[in-house]
Amino acid sequence: MKTYCVFCKTGSESLVAEKINIVDKKVKAIAPMRVIQEKRNGKWEKKEKALLPGYVFIFTEEELNTFLLNRLSDLYKVLSYDTGVRELAGNDYQYALWVWRHEGSINSSKVLTEGKNVRVVDGPLLDSCGKIVKLDKHKRKVWVEFEFEGVTRTIVLSAECITEQGRNNEQTN
Repeated sequence: MKTYCVFCKTGSESLVAEKINIVDKKVKAIAPMRVIQEKRNGKWEKKEKALLPGYVFIFTEEELNTFLLNRLSDLYKVLSYDTGVRELAGNDYQYALWVWRHEGSINSSKVLTEGKNVRVVDGPLLDSCGKIVKLDKHKRKVWVEFEFEGVTRTIVLSAECITEQGRNNEQTN
């Protein structure tokens, strides 16, 4: 599968992905989103936010027809490497495939904390190519470093902390 990334107006990622999917039926455009948990009035609520503001991934079996995309408003350009190659490679490709495997929606993961060690036991972080750099158990957030476009980026994702005992109880239910 060939994978590309387009740069678009921040805040319009979902609309741009929707337009691409309408204009070119041979591609699947995904605006990657993260589902985070936030506490409002004492209750945990799920909220969806852009995973990579200003970016949309395009997946296709064929070469990307950039002519069709040039007509879309809010889409600035198809990203390319210094060599002129537009197809994603290396860590960028792996990151895009991770987003693809989770259908563009990065939900909460479950992490097991053992002292200072953090181990992912369920959810999107289980197969990610990122590195956990910080964990806030009380706010149910985890900071993860990913490399994308040659730059190390830190994103905040939701993570529910569980104990070994809590994990054992889930497995028996």
